[in-house]
Amino acid sequence: MASKTTLNEKNLEALGAERLAALLMEISAGNANAKRRLRMELAGVESPDKLVHEIRKRLTSIGNATTNIGWRSLKAFKADLDSQRRLIVDQVVKASPGDALDLLWQFIFFSASVLERASDKSGDVFAIFQQACEDLEAIATAVRPDVPGLIEKVAFAVLINSYGQNDALIPILAPLLGPEGLREVRTRLLASGKAVETRPAAGTRRMSRWRRGRVQQREALRRSRSQIIHQALLEIADALGDVDAYITLQPDIRLPEVAADVAERLLQAGRAEEALVVLDKAKGERPVAWQTQRLTALEALNRGEEAQVFRLKVFHDSLNREFLKAYLKRLPDFDDIEAEEAAMDFVLTYPDVHAALNFLIAWPALDHAAKLVMARSADIRGRGDDIVPVATEKLAARYPLAAILLLRRMLDANLANYRDIDLVRAAEHFDEARRLAARVEDYSGFESQESYITELRIQHSRKHDFWTLVN
Repeated sequence: MASKTTLNEKNLEALGAERLAALLMEISAGNANAKRRLRMELAGVESPDKLVHEIRKRLTSIGNATTNIGWRSLKAFKADLDSQRRLIVDQVVKASPGDALDLLWQFIFFSASVLERASDKSGDVFAIFQQACEDLEAIATAVRPDVPGLIEKVAFAVLINSYGQNDALIPILAPLLGPEGLREVRTRLLASGKAVETRPAAGTRRMSRWRRGRVQQREALRRSRSQIIHQALLEIADALGDVDAYITLQPDIRLPEVAADVAERLLQAGRAEEALVVLDKAKGERPVAWQTQRLTALEALNRGEEAQVFRLKVFHDSLNREFLKAYLKRLPDFDDIEAEEAAMDFVLTYPDVHAALNFLIAWPALDHAAKLVMARSADIRGRGDDIVPVATEKLAARYPLAAILLLRRMLDANLANYRDIDLVRAAEHFDEARRLAARVEDYSGFESQESYITELRIQHSRKHDFWTLVN
């Protein structure tokens, strides 16, 4: 049972209205956001129209402001901004969905100007505007606004989408716009693209180096009008299911990432043959997305044998576990066991020993992982690769010698970089190897742990802090 002093609604109700009112006055003293929220709550009690008026007034104030929002004031500003959004979607919408929709559009319309002014390194302000776009879906669906008005608002919101904060609007509102509405938005955007883009003239006021850097970072994230319109046209093409329009908008369909993107849409449209042609014309390194779409295209064309060959090739090229699993799953009984063993043997010879070790530990094939360590321990880095300590832990129980060899690699690397050494970690590696050595009878040609420690003491005799710890 919760204590009566635990802060929750039920316990606070016990204080009574009079005491709570006094506490709120005391707590809100000197806190502009808290006072503003209380005033709006009181306005809502008086009448829904009064609350709408107060929110609209506050949103107008935020939208008209021009001063920068620095890190000192950012926390309070974020709280205020999200408070306005929550008042709209939690309270106004219950009494007047139409007013809630209008207020939410007003909120979205000043998103670009706020992001221009805010030092939003954490992305919290950006996330508030993204959430407002998501909130719009349910409210707009309930209100069912007239399509011409919706077209106008969507087109405007897209054109101020300088930072991608409104990217979700077209997918969200596409059902309400309908095909004709989407085409009209596209027409308006294309017309806007022909107009000369203007930006405010750069100020002449001198800026600190830090401030100049912040402005440059923000400008680097800012999209040009052509970029904004291009992104919106892609979203409209997707919403219309117009694959050909989507393809036309691509700068270079031969780029593997672009080819995979296009192929996915062609496959959804039942155009697998075209998808495969697009994929096979791609130039450059093929990412997993490209590989996945090519495999999907082959399966859609009932080219199962070719798909199997491709799965195995991808595995050989990149040690992709999912492709190997899919390959083995499609083999007849018993053939899969033989093929899996052959695959594990292949991994032992893979050029990147760390990728190979990672694969074998994750599969898992610990017996092969131990073989890999025994055969190629000299190639394994003791620092800078997370798989080595993980592999050491996994192998320690059944393959102590392999674990010892990995511990030696980590210990050698630490002692060789003594200025950056984590002494406690190095001592732990030393002690763990010494503990595991008690279980090793045959070192299979490797140096015994006793001999290794003797050499270590000679080679690193001056590293007194380390030896004090391990002794």
